[in-house]
Amino acid sequence: MTYRQQLFDWIVLREISPCKWVILSEFRRRNDADNYHQTATRLFTGRIEVVFRNRLTEFGLGG
Repeated sequence: MTYRQQLFDWIVLREISPCKWVILSEFRRRNDADNYHQTATRLFTGRIEVVFRNRLTEFGLGG
Protein backbone atom coordinates (compact mmCIF):
# COMPACT_ATOMS: atom_id res chain seq x y z
CA MET A 1 0.00 0.00 0.00
CA THR A 2 1.44 3.36 -0.99
CA TYR A 3 1.62 6.36 1.33
CA ARG A 4 -1.13 8.11 -0.66
CA GLN A 5 -3.45 5.14 -0.18
CA GLN A 6 -2.79 5.21 3.55
CA LEU A 7 -4.00 8.82 3.72
CA PHE A 8 -7.44 8.08 2.30
CA ASP A 9 -9.20 5.52 4.48
CA TRP A 10 -12.80 5.79 3.23
CA ILE A 11 -13.75 4.66 -0.25
CA VAL A 12 -16.99 5.00 -2.22
CA LEU A 13 -17.60 2.03 -4.53
CA ARG A 14 -20.10 1.45 -7.32
CA GLU A 15 -21.25 -2.01 -8.35
CA ILE A 16 -21.02 -2.49 -12.12
CA SER A 17 -22.05 -6.15 -12.17
CA PRO A 18 -22.50 -8.75 -9.40
CA CYS A 19 -18.74 -9.42 -9.31
CA LYS A 20 -17.33 -6.10 -10.50
CA TRP A 21 -16.82 -2.92 -8.44
CA VAL A 22 -15.36 0.47 -9.38
CA ILE A 23 -13.84 2.97 -6.95
CA LEU A 24 -15.63 6.30 -7.44
CA SER A 25 -13.68 8.33 -4.90
CA GLU A 26 -11.50 8.19 -1.78
CA PHE A 27 -11.79 10.33 1.36
CA ARG A 28 -10.00 10.94 4.64
CA ARG A 29 -13.17 11.52 6.68
CA ARG A 30 -16.25 9.33 6.96
CA ASN A 31 -18.72 12.25 6.78
CA ASP A 32 -17.17 13.43 3.48
CA ALA A 33 -17.58 9.91 2.09
CA ASP A 34 -21.18 9.78 3.33
CA ASN A 35 -22.00 13.11 1.66
CA TYR A 36 -20.51 11.91 -1.62
CA HIS A 37 -22.42 8.63 -1.23
CA GLN A 38 -25.72 10.54 -1.02
CA THR A 39 -24.90 12.47 -4.19
CA ALA A 40 -23.67 9.41 -6.07
CA THR A 41 -26.82 7.48 -5.13
CA ARG A 42 -28.90 10.18 -6.84
CA LEU A 43 -26.68 10.30 -9.94
CA PHE A 44 -25.92 6.62 -10.59
CA THR A 45 -28.09 3.54 -10.82
CA GLY A 46 -27.07 0.38 -9.02
CA ARG A 47 -25.52 -0.25 -5.65
CA ILE A 48 -23.19 2.33 -4.10
CA GLU A 49 -21.24 1.49 -0.92
CA VAL A 50 -18.98 3.34 1.51
CA VAL A 51 -16.25 1.10 2.93
CA PHE A 52 -13.22 1.40 5.14
CA ARG A 53 -10.04 0.54 3.17
CA ASN A 54 -9.24 -2.47 5.40
CA ARG A 55 -12.47 -4.16 4.22
CA LEU A 56 -11.68 -3.97 0.48
CA THR A 57 -10.86 -7.67 0.30
CA GLU A 58 -14.57 -8.38 0.87
CA PHE A 59 -15.28 -6.58 -2.42
CA GLY A 60 -12.48 -8.39 -4.26
CA LEU A 61 -10.43 -5.23 -4.82
CA GLY A 62 -7.31 -6.18 -2.89
CA GLY A 63 -6.17 -3.79 -0.24
